[in-house]
Amino acid sequence: MKALKWKAAGRFRCLAAALALALALSAPGVQSLNALPDRLSLAPGSNALLEVALPVSARLDSGDTSASLAASGAGYALSAGTESGTANLIFRLLGVVPVKTVEVEVAEARRLIPGGQSVGIAIETQGLLVVGTSDLGQSASPARLAGLESGDVITKVDGSEVRTARELEALLRDGEEAAVTVMRDGEERSLTLTPATDPRDGKTRIGAWVRSSTAGVGTLTFVDPETGAFGALGHAISDVDTGVLLPVAEGGLYESEVVEVRRSERGAPGEIVGDFLTEERKIGCVTRNCDYGVFGENYAGDAQSALYPEGLIVGDRSQLHIGDAQILTTVDDAVKAYDCEIERLESGESANLRSIVLHITDPELLARTGGIVQGMSGSPIVQGGRLIGAVTHVLVNDPTRGYGILIENMLNAAE
Repeated sequence: MKALKWKAAGRFRCLAAALALALALSAPGVQSLNALPDRLSLAPGSNALLEVALPVSARLDSGDTSASLAASGAGYALSAGTESGTANLIFRLLGVVPVKTVEVEVAEARRLIPGGQSVGIAIETQGLLVVGTSDLGQSASPARLAGLESGDVITKVDGSEVRTARELEALLRDGEEAAVTVMRDGEERSLTLTPATDPRDGKTRIGAWVRSSTAGVGTLTFVDPETGAFGALGHAISDVDTGVLLPVAEGGLYESEVVEVRRSERGAPGEIVGDFLTEERKIGCVTRNCDYGVFGENYAGDAQSALYPEGLIVGDRSQLHIGDAQILTTVDDAVKAYDCEIERLESGESANLRSIVLHITDPELLARTGGIVQGMSGSPIVQGGRLIGAVTHVLVNDPTRGYGILIENMLNAAE
C-alpha cells in the first residue's frame, strides 16, 4: 500500500510540475518574446529597450562585442559599445529553461537608397509550370493519366532540361514513352507519360497547359549603393491560376511609366497600370523570387533619391513603434512621400511576412488612389528617419489599410 501511495504522489508531483510549466509558458512574459526578432542590429553606441515581463529573465553572452544588458522597469535595456561584433541574448523561463535566443550584432548602421519608383518585373521560370490538363480531342490527356497535377513544374524530359513550350514539344515523340521530371511541393518526382497526336492540328502533345513566364508592375523597395543589389515587392510572385511561387531562371527589372491609376473601393482593390518591357528600359537582373520579395543585382537605374539624397539608415523592429510614418510611392510621374499611421505590430511566426498593419491617412493619396492599390507593393515605409519596411498587401474590405513587411526580413532573405 505504501508503494502505491508513493507512486501516486510521484505522479501528482509530475502532473503539478507539468501544469506549472504550461502556465509559465503561457504567461505574458513568455508570450511577449514572440514580438522580439531573432536577430537585432545596433549601431555602436546606440541603445534598445526590449519589453519583456516576468517570469522571463535575460543574460547577454557578450561574445566579441562590448555590449551590455541592464534590467529596466519595462524589460531590459541593451546598450551597444564601441566595438563591432556579435553576441547572444538568451531569455530563460524562471531563470532556468531557455525559451528564446536573439543574435545581437553591433555594426555601423547600414544605409540604403529607398525606392518608391514604379517598376516592371518580368521573369522566365525555371521549368514549365503546369496550370491545367486538357484532353486531346476524344482522347484522355496523357499528362492527367500519368499523374501530372496543376502546380507541378516540369524541369526535364528524358534527362534534357526544358524551359519553354517549344523545347518541350521538340522532345516529344508520338506514342513513345517519355520520362518527365517535375518539382512538386519542393520535391523532385519522376513520371512516365506517352505523348499523343492532337487530332485538331496534328501536333504531338502531352495534354497540359503550361506557363514559362510572367510579368507585372510593382514598386522598388531599396537599392544597395555599394553592391547594386536591389529588392522589390515585399512578397512573392505567384502564378495567378495555381498560387505556386514561380522559380526564377532569369528575369529583368524595368523602368515603368504609370499610365493609369484605378482607385480602390471597398471590396475591389484598385491597380496601377504601367508601361514597360522594352530592352532600353531594363535596369537590373532579377535573380530570386521568394516569400519576402523579388531580389536582384546590377541595378543600372538612377540609384539616387530626390527625397533622401544621403539614403536612409536601415531600422529594425526594436526601433519601430505605433504612430505616424510615411510611405514612398509613385502614382504620377515622381516618387512622393505620403502620410500613414502604423496601427499595430503583429507577432508570431506569420508576422515574418505581415509584420505591420498600416493605415493610409494622406488626403492627397486617398483622393488619387482610395488607399493602397495593386502595384504599390514594395513601397518603402519610413519612420523616424529610418527605412523600416515595405507595403505588401491591401485589406480588400478597407483599402485604406494594409500590411507591411519589415525591411530586416527582406534583407535577411536577400542575403
